[in-house]
Amino acid sequence: MDRYQLKNVIIIILLLVNLFLMGMVGVRVRSEQEARRRTAEELGALFSADGMTLEEGAISWDAPPASLSLSRDTALEEQAAAQLLGSAASAADQGGGLYQYASESGEALFGSNGSFEASGTLAGPEDAEDYCRQFCRAFGFSGPEESPDGGWQGVRLYEGLPVYNCVVTFALEDGAVTSVRGALLPSAGTPADPQPVLLSAAGALNAFQQMRRESVAVASSVAETRLCYELVSSGASMSLVPAWQIVTDTTNYYVNCSTGSVTSG
Repeated sequence: MDRYQLKNVIIIILLLVNLFLMGMVGVRVRSEQEARRRTAEELGALFSADGMTLEEGAISWDAPPASLSLSRDTALEEQAAAQLLGSAASAADQGGGLYQYASESGEALFGSNGSFEASGTLAGPEDAEDYCRQFCRAFGFSGPEESPDGGWQGVRLYEGLPVYNCVVTFALEDGAVTSVRGALLPSAGTPADPQPVLLSAAGALNAFQQMRRESVAVASSVAETRLCYELVSSGASMSLVPAWQIVTDTTNYYVNCSTGSVTSG
């Protein structure tokens, strides 16, 4: 067999291998689609039996991100204190992991679990909205948006996902910002070791439905499931655990991907 014929044989073999691999991928895709269809039908029937509607497309097939461990960042706290109180803020160690910052504008306290609270005359009525917006932009919060009590609030975003229970709130009096509360999260976390087995959106919907049966939560339809994070604090340790936001016609529910616990919010 000459070189030209050998080259043709090799090309044909490679084409056959590629066709085989493409066929295997197609079979896998079809199997996954069929499994998803069955899951959606079974969940839909389960919800329907309990008088609820699981709307088409409500089940997300995205994979939850890894759980993350966070460490306190005192440099970040100094930056936040300067943003809240002005660059002339002085610091004092209060013990027990508590740091206090003070300036002519007011004072701020930062705890070891990332929580903070500032009070004083922090921004006048003419600067209030810009003050809130600049803080949110500097420390990874959305918004801010108007809160039900007439102030402002923003939700922490981490790697593009909201941390549903990490919210900064700005209280106003006569249009002036008089207090700020929230939690600071360092910009970099490390994957938790070991990684827990994480619930899929279908698993989260099962957990939600079980909670609804036990607590008689009022909801008649589920429109969507979305990934988010839950901030878990214990003493000085902080972690971000992926969670599923379940959007219903009454309120949103959150299912911890690690423990399966359900929270309304």
